Amino acid sequence: MTAGRRDTLLAIVELRDYWTIIRRRWWVPALVTAVAFLASSAIGLRGAAAYRTDMRIAISTLPVAVPATQLYYDPTYYSNLNSEYLADDMSEFMHSEAFASEVRRELATGRNLNVDVNTIINSTRTKKTHRFIDVTVNSATPEDGKEIADSISRIVNDQARIAQYLAALASYNTRMTVITPPDTHRANTLPGLISEVGLRALIGLLIGIALAFLLDYLDTSVRSRDDAEDLLRLPVVGMIPRTRRGVVA
Repeated sequence: MTAGRRDTLLAIVELRDYWTIIRRRWWVPALVTAVAFLASSAIGLRGAAAYRTDMRIAISTLPVAVPATQLYYDPTYYSNLNSEYLADDMSEFMHSEAFASEVRRELATGRNLNVDVNTIINSTRTKKTHRFIDVTVNSATPEDGKEIADSISRIVNDQARIAQYLAALASYNTRMTVITPPDTHRANTLPGLISEVGLRALIGLLIGIALAFLLDYLDTSVRSRDDAEDLLRLPVVGMIPRTRRGVVA
């Protein structure tokens, strides 16, 4: 027998041994896969970020023309520049505890809702693009996300309320406008949800198979002729066959 054929036969024997282990402890990968599937499905359908509410805010400052400086001062250019700086500041301010507290107070007084400050901070995301701020609110239910986003819209429209924290808003004669009203939808599309759940279930399956091999490695039970010979270092001279009714007497 050539060396290549011998290696192939050994590989086949090893694969059979692996398959025997998986068949013997099939419940381990099955259980881990089922848990991963159910957990990922629950998180995707009803998790803390199952829904998202998107909105967009535009920030602009009114240009002020100064006749004495019109030769070297372009009011429109500096107005746009100031708007971008204020958009940076506002984007950062919306991540602060002070802004979240304003949202909490607005919901408590206007909507009679009690929302935790940390929940508002953790669920609100902002992305600034030039003079625009894209706001995303992640929530477990569409109602929660819409309530927080609507509250943010009302606070943005009450610029005197924000000016107590950002005095530059009043100094630069700033206007903030919600140009895209809050829109609530699922965070994941159906194909995205299926692929995410499938990937997590596959990872669970691989972890379950690895756990099955680990349990088999730690198991010191003698289950086969090979196990007995490896343990005793002696050849097996006879075996008692097993039937469907048990061991033959």
